[in-house]
Amino acid sequence: RSHFESIGVQSIEVPEWKDEFGKPSILYWNPINLSEKNILFKKSANLSDVSILADIIIMKSLDQDGKKVFKPEDKITLMHKVDSDVLSRISTAMVQAITPEEVKKN
Repeated sequence: RSHFESIGVQSIEVPEWKDEFGKPSILYWNPINLSEKNILFKKSANLSDVSILADIIIMKSLDQDGKKVFKPEDKITLMHKVDSDVLSRISTAMVQAITPEEVKKN
C-alpha cells in the first residue's frame, strides 16, 4: 500500500491541446488500480479494441484541482474528433507502471 501511495498524482503535458491562453493543456491522474483495470477489461471484450484508449482517458483524466475532465458522453467525440496518436500517448502514460524512484527524479 505504501508503494502505491508513494507514486502520487502523475501528469502529462499535451501540447496539441491548447488552453485558453495558448499553453499546452496538462492532464493529471492517480495511478491506475486493479479495480479500474477490471472495469476497462470488462468494457472491452477484445483488448485490441482501441476504444479502450478513450475509456482510459475518460476514467483517469483530472484537472489541476482533481476534478474529472471528461464525462462518459465525451467518448464519441474522443473517438471521432481527436488525433488517435495523442489519445494513445496519453492513455499509455496513464496505465504505465511507474516506480517511486522515477517519481523522485521528476
